[in-house]
Amino acid sequence: PLARRCLFISYEYGIDAYGKGIYDIYFVSFWIIAFTFLRAGMMKYIFSPMAGLWAIPSTTKRQRIAEQSFICFYYTLFWSLGMYIMYNSPHWFDTTHYWIDYPHIFISRITKYYYLMQTAFWFQQIYVLHVEKKRKDHLAMLLHHIITIILLVASYYTNFTRIGNSVLCCMDLADVFLSFAKILKYLGYSNVCDVVFGLFAVFWPITRHVLFSIIIWSTAVEPPKYLDMLWEPSKGKYFTPFTQKIYLGLFLLLNILMFYWFLMIIKVIVKVLQGNNAEDTRSDDE
Repeated sequence: PLARRCLFISYEYGIDAYGKGIYDIYFVSFWIIAFTFLRAGMMKYIFSPMAGLWAIPSTTKRQRIAEQSFICFYYTLFWSLGMYIMYNSPHWFDTTHYWIDYPHIFISRITKYYYLMQTAFWFQQIYVLHVEKKRKDHLAMLLHHIITIILLVASYYTNFTRIGNSVLCCMDLADVFLSFAKILKYLGYSNVCDVVFGLFAVFWPITRHVLFSIIIWSTAVEPPKYLDMLWEPSKGKYFTPFTQKIYLGLFLLLNILMFYWFLMIIKVIVKVLQGNNAEDTRSDDE
């Protein structure tokens, strides 16, 4: 029974309808450990040997390629899964369905796997942040991870997985292009790297500033139109004017971090326009 709680989701209440409970902690805890081993295993036995095919002499560069390859693999997989969930849900490009018929107590099997595994991944990223070589924005990244974890856990517990799904989709896409651009850079394909970085620089403001701002606007304006804004845990209702302010505060903090990183992106764009190649301004010369 204990192993089952770790390997499979709990609280099935009907056909493709799952609730939430204390046993979900077992599943998330297992996947924090599993992601650590998956990352290490895939880096050592898949991505590092693949880097060797390009005869990369530097051990450090092969390590960086392996790290970014795992990140690229993860974000590609989970962004695609998140988009599939959103496309088949009422909230597909319709923010009103974050709030209509709230609380959304029961979620589908795939949504629950997706949400809990994403939560486990971000817990695991706290560990990764301290084993990879530190960058100049280490504290900003740590704050970002903590805010992300708080939002994931809170939205799951308070039955706001629809809005959580949308935020994750907004955030994950740009990271696919960034990690892929870094891989190309380490492999020596500087011109192709610049093109992929250009796509990253286009998708970042669209997803992380425009679309994410729409989600923030929805959280600030739309709830009173569809909710009674009452605290009734027995009915699964947790959204009040006070909790609304907490969510908005966390969203705005996240947005400030996004603007901080967007300024770094602009610095790289200026370098490329001046005839240089794209470089990660957060890293040291190596």
